[in-house]
Amino acid sequence: MIWKILNLLEKVQDKGHGRFVACCPAHEDSDPSLALTETRDGRILIHCFAGCSPQDILESVGLTMSDLFPEGGLGDFKGWEQLKAEQEGRLKQKKEEKISPEKTVLELAAGMRRKGERLSPKDLERERQAYMRIRNAHS
Repeated sequence: MIWKILNLLEKVQDKGHGRFVACCPAHEDSDPSLALTETRDGRILIHCFAGCSPQDILESVGLTMSDLFPEGGLGDFKGWEQLKAEQEGRLKQKKEEKISPEKTVLELAAGMRRKGERLSPKDLERERQAYMRIRNAHS
C-alpha cells in the first residue's frame, strides 16, 4: 500500500486520484521532486524528476522494489522498461487520436484541390490550423 512509503517521506502532497508528490529521500530535496502513483492493480509507480533511480529512492528509506507491488510480489510485471514502453504507447495513441480529425481536414482539402475546387478563406484558415496542430503534435 502506498501509505507505507508515504509515511517515510517528507512534504507529501496529495494530488488526487492516487497521485502524490514528496521530497525525494535519495538526494537533498527541499521542493518535492518525487512523484508517486498507486495504480488500479495496486502497483506503486515512483519517479524522481532530479534523476534518482527507483532503487536508490527505495534503499534510502529501507525498502526494496518488491514493496512497490501488491503483497510484495512482482506478479506478471516484466520490468520498468516494459512499463515505460506501455506508457509511451498510450501517449502515442492519445496523440494520434487527437490529430486524427486534423488529418481528415487536410485530406478533404487535398481532395477538393484535386477536383479543381477552390477553398474558401474560411476553409484555408481551417486547413492551416489543422496543419499547425499536426506539426505541433509531432514536435
